[in-house]
Amino acid sequence: MSFLNPGALLWGLPAIVILALYLTGKIRGRRYTVLMRGKSASRRGGSLRSVLVPVFLSFSFLFLIVAVMRPVSNPRLKSVEQSGRNLVFVVDVSRSMLAEDLVPNRLERAKYDILNSIQSLSGNRVALVAFAGNPVLKCPLTLDYSYFSQAVSDLGPASVSRGGTNLGDAVRIVMDDLFDPEDRQSMDIILITDGEDQESFPLQSAARAGQAGVRIIALGLGNQKDGAAVPDEEGTLEYQNEPVYSRADMDTLNKMAAASRDGWAVAVESGRLPLDSLLFRLNRKGENTSTGTADQYLYDEHYRWALLPGVLFFLLYLLAENTAFFSGEKQGSRRRKA
Repeated sequence: MSFLNPGALLWGLPAIVILALYLTGKIRGRRYTVLMRGKSASRRGGSLRSVLVPVFLSFSFLFLIVAVMRPVSNPRLKSVEQSGRNLVFVVDVSRSMLAEDLVPNRLERAKYDILNSIQSLSGNRVALVAFAGNPVLKCPLTLDYSYFSQAVSDLGPASVSRGGTNLGDAVRIVMDDLFDPEDRQSMDIILITDGEDQESFPLQSAARAGQAGVRIIALGLGNQKDGAAVPDEEGTLEYQNEPVYSRADMDTLNKMAAASRDGWAVAVESGRLPLDSLLFRLNRKGENTSTGTADQYLYDEHYRWALLPGVLFFLLYLLAENTAFFSGEKQGSRRRKA
């Protein structure tokens, strides 16, 4: 026996604390009632109810938490046919991506949010291209999300051999090395950059992608108006004794997205990259293709055996709390009439 969601126990602990505080309050309230009304109230209220109410509610919480933890048994490995899209993450690793108008900086923010979106990639093949002055394929199209995650974690300015920001070359390497004409309707380029291009003809490369049926979704990182200083090894990058500022060029990114097939651009000036909603939109609007097979573990689920008693104990708690069924009041009244 094992659990697929053992982390549920962690958020179950606050619920247990709240339950303990609630039951403590109930017990103190009943003691106060007994003190105010005397021993006859104690007999009428019945000690049985005061014991069963906390017991029923406690067992209900216990079983429901176990159900959410998803107990399973009999694990078995099975190859499952996957369907999805081919998603190519094209990430700018130029020095301007170290600007700190996103926390902790543009590049680290992008890496963190890509890694946190892994769970939304199920069924999609993913690839990674790093670019600055030249593009480099860091991860080919794969269903191996562990390998992809490691490639994302390793991204940095040293990932490429030349500085700069050549958007056009980054899109061209995708079309030259990763594009399959047979899957022309199922490839998307997720371009993550501050958008400051250095004459690499980005609109022409985006138009080529659009003619092939490839969609470009451009995420422009950084402040568009004031920008942010570009750091270097000695503090701040300077040109002619003046600090160099980097501003997100959404004009170029909007034009690139429009030149592709049904693409769009999003400005990210603060906070998180909207990758989860973006991936949901891509899967909903795009045409999926077979992306290969993946080994998955199948289990026998046993959460029902915890869910049913959890619900039953909660119903018993409601019965004990809100009726006289467990209080002994009827029996006491019959004895007084006799």
